[in-house]
Amino acid sequence: MLIGFSGCFDTIDEFTIAENGSGTFVNSLDMGKIFSLAKTMGGGNEDMKEFENLKTDTVVKLKDIKDSLKNLNDAEKKIAATGTLRVQIDAKEDKMNFIFTFPFSNTSQIAPIQNILKKAKTDVIENIMSTVTGEEGKKKNGLFDADPDDTDMQPEEMGANLDQYYTTIYEKGKFTRKLNKEKYANVGDDKMLKSMQEMAQMGMSVNMKTVINLPKPAKKAEGKGVKLSEDRKKITMEGTLDDFFEDGSYFEYNIEF
Repeated sequence: MLIGFSGCFDTIDEFTIAENGSGTFVNSLDMGKIFSLAKTMGGGNEDMKEFENLKTDTVVKLKDIKDSLKNLNDAEKKIAATGTLRVQIDAKEDKMNFIFTFPFSNTSQIAPIQNILKKAKTDVIENIMSTVTGEEGKKKNGLFDADPDDTDMQPEEMGANLDQYYTTIYEKGKFTRKLNKEKYANVGDDKMLKSMQEMAQMGMSVNMKTVINLPKPAKKAEGKGVKLSEDRKKITMEGTLDDFFEDGSYFEYNIEF
């Protein structure tokens, strides 16, 4: 029903890096807005009634569901299996959080993890929601399912995919993100982002945040949206989809440590 609006959530990407270059990558999705929107749009319809009392707080090991991730090959499933997903849902409080956590042994592994998560995220969430709601194995026609006739809102495009407009490199002691100006010049043709921008104008804002926890003080922390903590060990970048449309370079950064 509402997969078309599922891009209108807040995201946080958090990296925590140890002295030896290992660390964790955490991708958090706050999708609570879907409940409030569903209540406004759906009222007492049958699709909504089954979710009104939904409440859970559980951790899922992705290795237990890796075989259901149809968009991944065997090598990618092996990487996905290292991750976990915490699901926090309370429909009455309009709360729905999905928190993916992946370890890495060196920073060069971050990009492959992000690519795998991008490909598998929708499958994972659909799998978990089917289990949580008791709809596993049934025909999909509920709150989170796509309209098969809507080719511009397919689940694999879930979320604000800004990564395609940037070149991001994670190296030992250096993280950089640079806008692809040639691709950004045609951002107006991106139907998914434009639809999400229209939703934002209706009050469904899309907020994005990146946090980098360093093992030592940053030598360099550059970028229009970059904020550096007093000890220079925590870098925060926060903005909205509107910021992206107004100035794509807002989400660029150059971090050295």
